[in-house]
Amino acid sequence: MSYDRFVAICHPLHYGIIMNPARCLWAASGSWLSGLIYSAAHTGNIFRQPFRGSNVIHQFFCDGPHVLKVLSPDVFHTEFILFLASLCIFLFCFTILVSSYVRIFSTVLMIPSVEGRYKAISTCSPQLIILLLFIISITLAILSDISDTSPVQNLLIALSYTALPPLMNPIIYSLRNKQITIAIRKMIRRMIYSPSWKT
Repeated sequence: MSYDRFVAICHPLHYGIIMNPARCLWAASGSWLSGLIYSAAHTGNIFRQPFRGSNVIHQFFCDGPHVLKVLSPDVFHTEFILFLASLCIFLFCFTILVSSYVRIFSTVLMIPSVEGRYKAISTCSPQLIILLLFIISITLAILSDISDTSPVQNLLIALSYTALPPLMNPIIYSLRNKQITIAIRKMIRRMIYSPSWKT
C-alpha cells in the first residue's frame, strides 16, 4: 500500500504504467507468500516443542506467548528463532514503509497549493491511521506481561490487535466518501438530538 501511495503521489502520470495488474498481482502474492512462510515457520517451530503439564490456553487462538507459556521450560532457542524471524520481517516492511513515506512527504511539501497538499495527504491518511492503530495495539500486547494479567485482559489485548484494525479498516477508508460522511453526521445528530436519548 505504501508503494502504491508513493507511485500515486510522486509519479501520478505514470501510475497506470507502473502499477499495472501484473505488479499488483506480484505485490499481493508476495504479501500472501511471506505471511504463509512466516506463519508456517512460527507454527512449526512452536509445536515441535513438548508441553509441560496442561496444554490449555486461555485464549481464542494459539497466540505465541501463551503457547510458549505451556511449553517445556527450555524454549530459549524457539523464542530466539521466532524473535529473529519477526524482527527480519518487521525491519524489511518498516524500511519500505518509512522510505516510501519520506519520499511521499518530501514530494507533498513541494506542492505549491494547499488544496493539492491536502488532497495528497488525504490519500495516505487512512493507511497511516490503520498502521498507527495496529502498532499501538500490538505494542500494548508486547509490553503487557501475560503472567501478571488476567485471562480476560489477555483476551481483550489479543482482540485489540487481531480484530480492531481489520474492523476499523473499511470504516476509516469509507470516511473519505462524502455520502458516507454525511450519513454518519446525520446519524450522530439523530442520536444526540432524539427525544428518546434525553429521557
